[in-house]
Amino acid sequence: MFCINCFNKSTRVSNTRPSKKQPHIWRRRSCSECEAVFTTRERPSLADNKSVILPSGEKDEFNLGKLILSISRAFTHNKHEAEYSTLWLAQTIEDILSTEQETITPEDIEATAHHVLKQYDELAAIQYAAQHNLISSTRRKRGRPSLREHAPRKRE
Repeated sequence: MFCINCFNKSTRVSNTRPSKKQPHIWRRRSCSECEAVFTTRERPSLADNKSVILPSGEKDEFNLGKLILSISRAFTHNKHEAEYSTLWLAQTIEDILSTEQETITPEDIEATAHHVLKQYDELAAIQYAAQHNLISSTRRKRGRPSLREHAPRKRE
């Protein structure tokens, strides 16, 4: 890792702590040249470690950018959240998916994203579900949409 202060290529790690709840590693680093101390947080990249199995059977890599755009479109009711929370939400979804099976499907991504959005913003979750055809009927008792049952897969 290079120093963020002087761009020296030699830094040393003085402290490392894994996160208890997420697949992150926190590291305290110091530069051997300018003696600056800084912190890095490392997380696995889903694109490099897991394949997305498309409905056609082809394998593709996970694209965080597509997920960010998809989540952003679900926040049409709140532009501030669309601008400031979508990256964080997409990374949360990526973290959840990175701890699951070897391969994932677009349905797994959609179900996990819907689950996370539902916990964060109910209206955004409904808009996301509508965009991804997770809503099977727009008319039910009292006009409420009904969602297809696509819960995220349980971790084994």
